Amino acid sequence: MTYLVYILKSDKYSYVGMTNDFLRRFRQHNKEIKGGAKYTSKRDSWYPICIIDGFKTMVEAMQCEWRVKKSGNLRGPSGRVKHLSTMLKKDKWTLKSPLIKEQGITIYVDDEYQQYLKNDNFKIKELYWK
Repeated sequence: MTYLVYILKSDKYSYVGMTNDFLRRFRQHNKEIKGGAKYTSKRDSWYPICIIDGFKTMVEAMQCEWRVKKSGNLRGPSGRVKHLSTMLKKDKWTLKSPLIKEQGITIYVDDEYQQYLKNDNFKIKELYWK
């Protein structure tokens, strides 16, 4: 079982989360099934703009999620992706996490946001969702 971290967008708002069952979690955020985060319940039509896939453990995914959420003054969908691009240049998500380049992650990003994600060290693929 692998885990992933995702960035969702609704209008100018963004949300970062992690899961091992993205379709279920996505449906929860969009109120199709019970559950989901309190933050996403206030808005409609969430869709993914970035998925970081391939974490072997929940702890590794949580470390990435925590780091992407702590984006400082880079808010909104484009700010989150810009922050992710900066973080991918570092060795680790946190002091205790394994090396990022050894985690075997694949990054899927919406074509609208690919301009913000500049990195040659990771597999980056287009995210087809809309």
